[in-house]
Amino acid sequence: MTYLGVEKVISETTLATVGIDVSPHLFRTSGVSTSAVYAGSSPHLGSALLHHTDPAVTERHYNHATNLSAAQSYAALIRTLRKHN
Repeated sequence: MTYLGVEKVISETTLATVGIDVSPHLFRTSGVSTSAVYAGSSPHLGSALLHHTDPAVTERHYNHATNLSAAQSYAALIRTLRKHN
């Protein structure tokens, strides 16, 4: 399958399933971010998933996902506190 063929399949599938046309690059990025959020204790999972040779690339995505996860936890805490006040 050509790169354009893969791009078309990813774009069409994501548009049909989640309503957003996702590029192959963003699709790969979401894979690393998802692995960081749901398997944070395995930080090298993202690099293995994407065959990154430079660990700094995966580390950037891992750090971003970790920050996102922390922000979501903080928001949940604030919601809980507001309910009790």
